[in-house]
Amino acid sequence: MSKLIGFLILLTAIWGFSKLVIFYGKTKLETEGPPRSQQVAAPVDPLPALPPALEASLAQAKNGGVSAMKDWLADNQAALRDPRKAAIELDYAQMLVRGDPAGAKRVFQAVKARTPAGSPVAERVQKLGKLFE
Repeated sequence: MSKLIGFLILLTAIWGFSKLVIFYGKTKLETEGPPRSQQVAAPVDPLPALPPALEASLAQAKNGGVSAMKDWLADNQAALRDPRKAAIELDYAQMLVRGDPAGAKRVFQAVKARTPAGSPVAERVQKLGKLFE
């Protein structure tokens, strides 16, 4: 009987130790963050960035709908350069396609005409071609 009690105490000690190790691992992970190997690098955007003020206003315009995007594009036309300008106009064309398919097609055709084959948005233009033609 004493051997059985000793064996049960040993099993309980091993189980308790394993729970303690697991708890320590979780606590350590929460305080230090994930290991470097698990941290994912931010995706590299091949498109040139907009100034922070324009990024914020662009996000607001996208949330504001088609008319807000149209106004934003008209107001900021001079500050935009391809390929970022083409990407923004493609977003606008996709927003516009339900309300004004002909207008969306005009915007798409303008972007397609000025987008060279090596552009970062060329693949997107090619994929959207089926939608607008």
